[in-house]
Amino acid sequence: MMDVDGSDNCVYEALDYPDAGEMRAKSEYVMKIGILLETGQLNRTEAAEKLGLSEEELNEMLRGKFRDFTVAKILEYLNLLLDARS
Repeated sequence: MMDVDGSDNCVYEALDYPDAGEMRAKSEYVMKIGILLETGQLNRTEAAEKLGLSEEELNEMLRGKFRDFTVAKILEYLNLLLDARS
């Protein structure tokens, strides 16, 4: 079993994932998308529609299943939702 001391700021780095930086960026962008939805600036139906995703796909991404998405794609999603608020 691997010892994790908790001093790392990123779980992926703490677990020595080879793509830790990429996963960290993805998780940070997905977290920002989640914050937009939690603050009521957009609802999930509107967000999924703007992103061209089903609500289930959006929900899966928000639950951490974003390994198949690129950092660029998730950032594009975030920017689309930020633009949609205006």
